[in-house]
Amino acid sequence: MIHANTAPGPKGLPFFGVARHLIAGAPVYTSHLADTYGPFARFGAFGNTFYLISDPELVREALVTQAANFPKDDRDVKILDRVIGHGLVSSNGEEHKRQRRLTQPAFHTRRIDAYAGVMVDYTEAMLDEWGDGATMDVNETMRELTMYIVARSLFGADRVAMRDTAERIGQAIHVIQAIADKEFQSPFLLPDWLPTPTNRRRQEATGVLYETIDRLIAERRATAVDGQIQDTGDLLSMLLLSRDESGDRMSDQEVRDQLVTLFVAGHETTSNALTWAWYLLSQHPEVEERLHEEVDAVLGERPPALSDLPRLPYTMQVIKEAMRLYPPAWVINVRRAAADTTLGGYQLRRGELLWISPYVMHRRPAYFPDPERFDPDRWTPERERALPKFAYMPFGGGPRICIGNGFALMEAHLIVAAVARRYRLRLAPSQAIALNAQITLSNHGGMHMIAESRH
Repeated sequence: MIHANTAPGPKGLPFFGVARHLIAGAPVYTSHLADTYGPFARFGAFGNTFYLISDPELVREALVTQAANFPKDDRDVKILDRVIGHGLVSSNGEEHKRQRRLTQPAFHTRRIDAYAGVMVDYTEAMLDEWGDGATMDVNETMRELTMYIVARSLFGADRVAMRDTAERIGQAIHVIQAIADKEFQSPFLLPDWLPTPTNRRRQEATGVLYETIDRLIAERRATAVDGQIQDTGDLLSMLLLSRDESGDRMSDQEVRDQLVTLFVAGHETTSNALTWAWYLLSQHPEVEERLHEEVDAVLGERPPALSDLPRLPYTMQVIKEAMRLYPPAWVINVRRAAADTTLGGYQLRRGELLWISPYVMHRRPAYFPDPERFDPDRWTPERERALPKFAYMPFGGGPRICIGNGFALMEAHLIVAAVARRYRLRLAPSQAIALNAQITLSNHGGMHMIAESRH
């Protein structure tokens, strides 16, 4: 058995390694590494050595078979803790398992399906405010829409009543996340107790965020009847009612951290996926035409409903292909070996780092021929069944797979159908495309598009 440090890869500079290439464009560069050096490639950056795995079986072994041996890296967990508290995304081991069991009932299919009407109502209200020929930043428009939807799903308040609260939460998270994006790219992580301008901004935003969420939790607890929280159908009530195997409920801090996690994950990733879908449709009129034909045949002049989704398969194929090319979670947090182990015929020592990227996996020609081509027909039932597991992983995989993937797919399906029924979106002539690879994958400078009424 040979050690992983003998795996092929670029030489790079002393200490800095290939950092300048990663800073210039990590998704494209790491995909290039997989193309050049194969399914187990080595690269260095800022004194660390990373092992990029890009074979579905290797990914399955790391995320499923050896999941306990490859937890999230402590540094990444520390940064995430500063953004979203110690919720599902930033916990490891037994703590993650407990949180997952407590949170899972809120995402049962029956509960998710109940949110379909809200998703459509909010989308139609947004479309009523559009006008033929209007230019907008679609990334910001989709972010606002999904933010209101997740706020309603989490807290139960309607769009008008929740507007100020949702925007306050969203603005605070935006500040915290922008700081975290920079920390992920920096080789140095300053302690959060240092009185730096960055730490002061984060602490101020965190104070606003926690005060707002804590107030919502306290208000819900105050509505209890004879000490019993009422199930009002939203995720907050479900989290407050959940018990673990010992019969214990979540503390208010645990509930708050889960709510912040779900708020961030529940709108940022979906809005990015929708934005890239609109961009790709604007560049491929033949695909857009097929989408419109399907939507028109099924919906006619009415908005979509949950019951329509099985009859809108091509719409879902468009969404899946957009998430293949531009997965919102473009890289899974770095995984650090908890003990000496073997992977792909290589020895890995305790503390060594794995890099797993859906962006890279989704561009393997063995599974996606001509991988840069936008082709929703890759997602016919027959072709999708032929793919090995982990060749396509926009929601991650294994025991840490995104808990809200069903919610996100239903939401995107309904929104794309509702918008496509009434409008087509054209890329503004001045809009450049340049990947902005932070915690999520967006476009630098937003996505300015022109709405054209179809009727």
